[in-house]
Amino acid sequence: MIDRIPIPFLESIWGGPSTFSILMLIAFLTGSKLLPLEYKRKGLVPEAADTIVFLGVLGTLVGAKIFYIFEIWDQIFVVPGMFAYPWTHWNGFQELADPACEACKTSMGLWSSLFNGGGLVFYGGFLFGTLFIYFYLKWNEYDLGKYYDGMAPTMAIGYAIGRLGCFVSGDGCYGFHTDANIPLLVFQFQGAHPSGVPVWNTPVIESIISFGYFFYFHYYARFQNFKKWSIFFQYIALHGFARLCIEFLRVNKAVIPFIDPPQMVNIPDASGNPTFLTGYYWHGFSQSQYISIAFILVSAIFFFKMKLWEKEKTA
Repeated sequence: MIDRIPIPFLESIWGGPSTFSILMLIAFLTGSKLLPLEYKRKGLVPEAADTIVFLGVLGTLVGAKIFYIFEIWDQIFVVPGMFAYPWTHWNGFQELADPACEACKTSMGLWSSLFNGGGLVFYGGFLFGTLFIYFYLKWNEYDLGKYYDGMAPTMAIGYAIGRLGCFVSGDGCYGFHTDANIPLLVFQFQGAHPSGVPVWNTPVIESIISFGYFFYFHYYARFQNFKKWSIFFQYIALHGFARLCIEFLRVNKAVIPFIDPPQMVNIPDASGNPTFLTGYYWHGFSQSQYISIAFILVSAIFFFKMKLWEKEKTA
């Protein structure tokens, strides 16, 4: 995998743009191209698309980092009774001068984790991005349902490209070890955090699924004259179902373990990955799975309450 693309003559002062950032930029440009065309086709205000895409990206970055902190909370506050310490030290308990504190050595800093380039949780980004866009649409008195419906194909392809960014950059968001031999879907990861053993290629699996959703929404669903809100809630339900399933293969700690957790639940350094990934297994719903279930249930409630499988009556 390629974390960064070196720029000639600048290697000594800059490692070059990250491949993840490049893929995110491509996703941003794709959305900036597709969304105004869809709004124009629907008779909406195409100029609103630029602001919506910008707010979506901004909300994604803010929310994804905040939810990441929630996800690693137990790796930040590792010393009972010293809750204030991580708030006042950039690298958290790693700065604590106590050789006897083994947990401190592998802990994570609150501020260093919040402001570094890694650690993004999709659902946090999705929720904040959707919220930012909601306030913009309400402020301008735009029709919420029509504008959210128009975003479904863009969200699908944006997520698909973003997941490819995770794969290409080698950020380590793959699944745990498997003995299955399925080309493309299982691989031995070589990157910033090498797996050392064959693992589920969850970024590519998610990307393939999301590209499939894009083709469904872009080439079929948007032309079917579904009721307002139908396409948006279809996307929410489909994405929630896909993410719920993918999480059974990913390395994500359970919020409340249903069975005894693995001996190691926190991701170690690269040298410990083979042991960690080989011994890891799903042991309860993760934060993302609970949110996925909520997405599915909310979508189902609105779908049946508003009869969103029906199509608008034409004159």
